[in-house]
Amino acid sequence: MHRLRGVPGTQIAAGPAPREVGYRLLSALLSFGFFALYSQAVFILFMGNEGFFSYDMLVNGAVGIGVFFLATELTIVTFAVSAVGVMIPALRWRYRGSVSRTHIIGLSVLNLYVIWGVVGALSRSRQDWMIWLVIFAVSILVCLQIGTLIHGTAKDSLRSLVIVLVCLLGITAVAHKETVALLEFGLKHFGVGGNVPVTLKLEQPAEARTVNGRLVFLSPENAYVVVDGDGRVSIIPRAKAEIISVSSREAPAM
Repeated sequence: MHRLRGVPGTQIAAGPAPREVGYRLLSALLSFGFFALYSQAVFILFMGNEGFFSYDMLVNGAVGIGVFFLATELTIVTFAVSAVGVMIPALRWRYRGSVSRTHIIGLSVLNLYVIWGVVGALSRSRQDWMIWLVIFAVSILVCLQIGTLIHGTAKDSLRSLVIVLVCLLGITAVAHKETVALLEFGLKHFGVGGNVPVTLKLEQPAEARTVNGRLVFLSPENAYVVVDGDGRVSIIPRAKAEIISVSSREAPAM
């Protein structure tokens, strides 16, 4: 607080120091960059799990894969706030000693509604609980970092980022299959992979040939397909495909 000259008893609130503003901006950029790199790391993990590596996607598909990862991040953030977003205003009390009851009540109602819906859906199906546990664990970490960025200091947000990094790496190591399954869900949703049934009509020198199988991933130049009757991933250039038709986009069992 600073006292105004010539006006006794009058004070104005001092704004954050320029260095603090710079550090907070740096922390926000590091957080965004880390989650972007984490998404790419999971994609590489997915390729290793399926037994292929898409060079053309990493070289020629930088824009497309960037948009896909951005959409994935936005989806994760949206679900995180919907499921456990009450953590964000709660962290205001942790760092500033005050809290907005309106935000707490509003987000609590939303979070309980989403959690109740997920639990109800799981109880009526054969979906894998472990995948949803991973989703909620990641959501908690996302809201922890968002809340710290908003209400904490730059030092707090950097410390939180380290904790989130360690926890995410631990989740990925322990729940390897579930983490890959989440990426498969995203690929299925956009119709570009995730082992959806697919039919490829290829142009051969002599005659056209139809290939059926599971689409693992569709890159700008190639289709990575597990052909029916063959357990290996076949790389089929898209230039040789007259028609690429995805016959199903059903969501995976989650």
